[in-house]
Amino acid sequence: MVVLFGILWVSVLLTATTGVSLLPDPSTIVYEGQARFTVLSTRLIRLEWSATKEFIDGKTWLVQSRNIQPTPPAFNVTRNDTHLKIETTYITLEYLRNAATTFSRHNIRVTIRVNIAKGETVIWNAIPNEEYDGNLLGTIRTLDGDADSKLALDCRNQPRNDLHCTYGVISRRGYALVDDTHQPQIDNDPKWPWIINKQYSPPASSLCQAVSVNERRTCGPSNKTNQHDCELRGCCFQSPSSCFYSSQAQQDLYLFGHGRAYSQALYEFTRLAGSIPLPPRYIFGVFFSRYWAYAEYEERQIVTEYIQHDVPLDVLVTDMDWHITFYKQASEGKKDQAGQDIGWSGFTFDEHLYPSHQKFLQWCKQLGLKNTLNVHPASGIQPWEEKYKEMAVAMGIDPSTSHYIPFNITDKHFTSAWTSIVLNALQDAGIDLWWLDWQQGEEGWMNDIPYTNPTFWLNHVFFTDPYFKNNRPALLHRWGGLGNHRYQVGFSGDVIPSWDTLSYQPHFTATAANVGYGFWSHDLGGHTREPDPELYTRWLQWGAFSPMFRTHCTKDANNDRRLWTYPWTYQNNLARFTRLRQALIPYLYTAARRTYDSGLSVVLPVYYYYPENDEAYSYSNQYFFGSNILVSPISQPVNQSTGLVENWPMWFPPEFQWVNFFTGDLPSSSSTKQSFTIDEMPVYAQIGSIIPLLPEPRSSRDRIGRAQQIPQTLLLYTLIGGSPKGRGHVYDDDGTTIAYKDSTNITTAVTRFDYTVSGNTLQFTAAIGSFPKFPSSRSYEIQLRGVFPATSVSINNTFLPFEPFNELINGQDGTTNGYTYDGSTLSIIIYIRQPVSTSQTLQIQVQLSDSISHPYLVQVPTSFVGLLARCQSAKARLDYEWGIKTVYMDDYPLLLDAAATGLRITHSPSTAKDELNKFFAERMTGACDEIANKISNLDSNVRTILLAQLQCNSFIYK
Repeated sequence: MVVLFGILWVSVLLTATTGVSLLPDPSTIVYEGQARFTVLSTRLIRLEWSATKEFIDGKTWLVQSRNIQPTPPAFNVTRNDTHLKIETTYITLEYLRNAATTFSRHNIRVTIRVNIAKGETVIWNAIPNEEYDGNLLGTIRTLDGDADSKLALDCRNQPRNDLHCTYGVISRRGYALVDDTHQPQIDNDPKWPWIINKQYSPPASSLCQAVSVNERRTCGPSNKTNQHDCELRGCCFQSPSSCFYSSQAQQDLYLFGHGRAYSQALYEFTRLAGSIPLPPRYIFGVFFSRYWAYAEYEERQIVTEYIQHDVPLDVLVTDMDWHITFYKQASEGKKDQAGQDIGWSGFTFDEHLYPSHQKFLQWCKQLGLKNTLNVHPASGIQPWEEKYKEMAVAMGIDPSTSHYIPFNITDKHFTSAWTSIVLNALQDAGIDLWWLDWQQGEEGWMNDIPYTNPTFWLNHVFFTDPYFKNNRPALLHRWGGLGNHRYQVGFSGDVIPSWDTLSYQPHFTATAANVGYGFWSHDLGGHTREPDPELYTRWLQWGAFSPMFRTHCTKDANNDRRLWTYPWTYQNNLARFTRLRQALIPYLYTAARRTYDSGLSVVLPVYYYYPENDEAYSYSNQYFFGSNILVSPISQPVNQSTGLVENWPMWFPPEFQWVNFFTGDLPSSSSTKQSFTIDEMPVYAQIGSIIPLLPEPRSSRDRIGRAQQIPQTLLLYTLIGGSPKGRGHVYDDDGTTIAYKDSTNITTAVTRFDYTVSGNTLQFTAAIGSFPKFPSSRSYEIQLRGVFPATSVSINNTFLPFEPFNELINGQDGTTNGYTYDGSTLSIIIYIRQPVSTSQTLQIQVQLSDSISHPYLVQVPTSFVGLLARCQSAKARLDYEWGIKTVYMDDYPLLLDAAATGLRITHSPSTAKDELNKFFAERMTGACDEIANKISNLDSNVRTILLAQLQCNSFIYK
């Protein structure tokens, strides 16, 4: 998959264009009576019907282009006396030529060849709701108030009509249907495309009565529609909530007949509905957020605390208390002139908290931080706002009246004044990202334009604001419906902390890939109350391997997400995964570029790559993170009697061998149930993967604001796993502008890495790309994980000196090139500290002391690295008994020896094989015997936990 996907990704990247044509090639359009069919690809067909033969050719809320491939697809058209037939390799469409009514089972039939080799087909012939069977689902507006894992994504089972529940464009049955009928149209204003205000007349009652009950096709995404909204769409209504198409209803449908070629379906969807934009690089960094009335000096202190605790930070989020609020008056029930709770909306910094917000924002920027503000805009501009007078004049209101300026987001004049006078001024002062926290309802704000909602339109307005010019826009907001993938990133709302809630989020996030909404961010740790430390730890582990990493919580003195406010026994784990998240940015940013090119989200359901395997669907909380990493976040507490999450199920696609990202464990079969401590997480990569990471910085100060920087140094984390070859790549651009879309100039770079092993010689190559803003030189740290020590290492034919690992601190002490060996991870580490020209190919040769397939390196299923870490944890656990139920080290020397094995190898790499032999043959057996039988006064519960965690059954009774 690494090779195959790499080829596809490069091809798409090289052929990407900055401009798209809206209209399809005329040769792809077929007219028949009152119908029009457009063959967009061999798998995607547009089906239109109009009693007046008037069809839509402009942009809609959803559709941005109907010319989705460079050359017209191949297809055949035949007619006889009764039927039209359109046939591609994958689809056959048959239509009754004299049909006088809209599409129904009486006049249309589409056969989709799901699996040509097996002769598998499926038929769509306009039977109501049949297209939803087998759909792999999409997403919903928000998880606000969610406390469990049962929030329905199957829209037929979703009782709420304000969630914009959306089905996916893929289905296990083989086809999906997207209805674009009477969806809002967008004008062609090149500066700021705007919604066209258009309503439709309800049909005559006779046309509604002509459709039998069992043939009524739902008009709109929900069957819970009120009469007013239904009739605005031009549809039939029957009380209490049935909205359906009449016999003469206009139709505009897109049939995705991709079978189970899900990746192709998403690619063509994003050609039709617009690419998923590449967010600014900083978006993938570490966010701090808390609903709290912080003053400037307190936020400065929080940033200082991040530095003091050596924890990364990239984005500082300030919730609504940055602006003037009137909590006391609001608590007494006072409303503002708009009828909203007074102080909920606001656009003026509270000078009591921020004496000079401009200086504070610039201070953040000097540190490398990005600034985010929360906004609730529904109250418009109230008289106390700093920009009230200027806005009033712009809107023709006499400022002396103190009459507020109503919020009218569909009015382009109001919106232009609001953004340019109010929002853009704050952006000029230093605001980088708006957190658009709309909570004022989904109805009544859109001037009765059918199918619209304020969430989608606000996303469009903020994202397409001309203020951005060539800079890359981004915003933080909820989902507004199909097409919202063009406006990233997502904010999933205020969830209630629980194990069920955590369990739901990976599945929810991955499933959103089916509608292209690939950058959900969640309140890590939940929102409404303090999670217990174990739950928070697992939440941050999931967050490290999610699209965005954003902690947040509601206003409560006992509710905080700063890592150092949790018990110290959890703090190292919390900090480790937060640091890992920042380190993953090069890999994640590379995956995000793939998302722009291909439509495949960074968190992707396993069935995209393995659509014919039942396990790819049943292991629904498992997902691909980028193209190389397989993740299954743990979402249940440890068993208190063993300290383990036991029998955690994972499925490993059989096409590849997989290696544990942290420990080097190699699963013994495709389906396994494994056990994990609180320090461990099920993350695996294909053997041979080279994962680009950020290396450890020189100081804790350097962890602040790293996300937005083009890396000057890369860590190439190479997971050998016994594989004689491997590869990886990293993508770079300027990280801030839309130049990445321009294929006519060199604005991006892809650096490729690969290695091969022949005998005991490993050759590692880095072929480096560049662009004008790319660093002219770069340093590297290359970790070859799961190998024995090297006897020599050379770079471009120059031999490197060996450096004792224990004398270095994360490799930062040296200034010259060198290599070392870490016995705790069985890794050769090559430090290329002297920057290498990015126009130069890097050739490294490593002479290994033994085979990469030695049994101690590929031992199944338990690796040395994982067991070593557990031995060290066991030693610490026994230490913590001191003064409680004290035990003495005299009783467990072999456990101490086992825990120190990695360090002994580090001190003397040539002893690696002997040390590993003793570790497995003597020390682990002896350590288990000590714990089981020889440590006096050991608490029985602690004994049981340590025996389980050290897998002593496999050593004592083997």
